[in-house]
Formats: sequence, structure tokens, C-alpha cells
Amino acid sequence: MAAVVAVGALALLANVGLRPASTSARFSAAISSPPSEFTGATLSPTVAPVITPSIENRFVRLDWQRVVSSRPVAYSVERTMSGGAPSSVCSVRPAGTVTNDIVSCTDGTSVADGTYSYTEMPYIDIAGSTPWSLPRSTASAPFLVPRLAHLANGSDVASVGANVVVPYPTGTRSGDVLLLVSVSGRNKSPTTPTGWSELVSRGVSGVSSAHLYVAWRVADASTSVTLDPQANGVGASTRIINYGQVNGNNTNPVIATSNIVAGTSPASTTFTSPSDIVTDASNAVVVSIVATNGATSLALSTPKGFAFRVSANTSPGSGSVSFGVADTNVAATGGPVASPTWTQSGTPQTWIHATVAFR
Repeated sequence: MAAVVAVGALALLANVGLRPASTSARFSAAISSPPSEFTGATLSPTVAPVITPSIENRFVRLDWQRVVSSRPVAYSVERTMSGGAPSSVCSVRPAGTVTNDIVSCTDGTSVADGTYSYTEMPYIDIAGSTPWSLPRSTASAPFLVPRLAHLANGSDVASVGANVVVPYPTGTRSGDVLLLVSVSGRNKSPTTPTGWSELVSRGVSGVSSAHLYVAWRVADASTSVTLDPQANGVGASTRIINYGQVNGNNTNPVIATSNIVAGTSPASTTFTSPSDIVTDASNAVVVSIVATNGATSLALSTPKGFAFRVSANTSPGSGSVSFGVADTNVAATGGPVASPTWTQSGTPQTWIHATVAFR
């Protein structure tokens, strides 16, 4: 170890322990009594982890791997917009949010349609001394803040009744996109409620009769909608899904495709939509919806960039139904968005599917 001792405001510097599991550290010493007291620590890993941005509760959430030290570690997070200078986003103190070794903070000032990259710097902050830190992390991949993002799944309403009251998801605001999804074991189309626009109404008949109905609206001050699923004794499973406006987006949402994809497919354990949707507006959210007649568990086997949002299977009456929802955000306009591959458990059932896009 090499050390340099100085007097007064100057610091005592030392290089220690260059090993794979640690890194060189700068120490500060204070002469308060005959002995000199060293403070400091090593950090692991020795390279600052890269941030992963995502959307949560209308804002950009930032996650990265925790850095370990014998002393509490703090973090400084910066954001850079394309062509701009870095700016401070948040500072996570040692008592900050850590879950399963993942550190998190929120960028509360990013806005929809902005493209940002993020860096973080782990450091040890010791009172009365210069903080010691690792070099800043490599910048995250550029993150386009979406205009609309999945915020909540409303509660499932399973009923054989003719007037089913379906509540809006908690946290819904005026201007959000609401999807009304109803699946029944009877091939009969519901009547579209006032204020809603039908997107898809497709069914199959026979032993595996089923019907998928999807409508949408821009949220207003209402808190629920009443629907007659036309399901009779077999019953229907219905819920509302909220694709909310992200911070900075005050534009009225619109459908972002000239052709909604919908159809049916024979019974199989897997399903991939035979047609890819094409968006006609940039920064759009594409939503894949599938349904079956049967209490199967639906999941993504090949996501192709889609995030899995909900899978539900219920027996609302004499029959059982299932549906699943996934989505992805698309930056550019005009190109086909490759469909994900869905799977179902149990006995294969006929698939009903739809793909829509909003902006």
C-alpha cells in the first residue's frame, strides 16, 4: 500500500486491494487524537451496473443491480436527451428502494415522445470527506417514452346475467384508453354500450362455442359500464383494461392502424396470429388479445417484444372461458409488428384473436 499524508484540509490517499472481487478505493483520514482513523470501503461489482428503464404509474422507472460494500452505498442518476447535456434525475440514498438486489428510482420529469438514456454512479458518502465513487455506468439503451402504457387490469366480472356492471380500473383518469374485453361460451355478440366503440366481435360455433368481444373508449368521469354479454346460462368473463396516458401526453388517443387484425384459429396448444398489424402512427402501443372456450392457462412462449399483462380463466356459468392480453410499444410507423406466439395448457381449444393499436 502506498500512502501520502498531509495536514489540514488535504486528504490522506491510499490505494488498496486490487483483486477481482474489489476495486481501488480512496480513503479520507481525520487526525482528531493521537491515532489516525481511516474510513472507506471496497465496492463490488467494480463496474457500475447499467440502468434498465420501463414505465410504471405513468412515469419512467429506473432499475439497476445493487452494488455491495461494507459501507452503505448511494447512487447518483443522470439522464441525457439526444443532443442534450446530462441532467440529474434522482439521488438514491443508502436507505433507498432495494428489492431483490435491484435498486429503483423514478424519473418524474421525463415526458411522452422523448427519447432518453440513463447512467448511474455508485458512491460512498462519508460525512466530512470527499465521496468516493465508481466511474459512471455505461448509458442505457435509448428509451422512447410511450404515449400510452398498460397501467391496470380491472377486476374480472364473471356472470350469467344480462346487465353486468364492469368497474373501471383503480387510478383511471380522463384521457386514458379503456379496453372492454368480454369472453363467453356462447357465440353471440353483445350490444355495444353507449359511449363505446366496437373493435372486435368474433366467435366460433359447435362443441367449442365461444365469443370474443372488444370495445374501447377514451375515459371520462364515469367509473363503470353496464354490458349485456348475451351469454345466457354459459356465462361470460368481462373486465376493463387501462392503457393510460403517460406523463406529458395530453393528446386525445386514437386508433393507430387502418386495419384491426382479428379471426379464429383451429384448436392447438400454440397460436401465432397469421397477420401482423401495421401501425399508421409513430410511438403506438400494439395490443394482442386471445381467447378460448375452456379453463386453460394462456401464456407467451415467443414474446417478440410483447409484455404479458393478464391471463384469466373462469367458469362463470355452465361453461369455462379464458383470455390473455399482451402489448408492445412501436417507435416507427409503417412496418409490420411481428405477432407473439401464445400457448395454452390442458386440452387444446379453438383460438379467437385480435390485434389493435392506439396512440
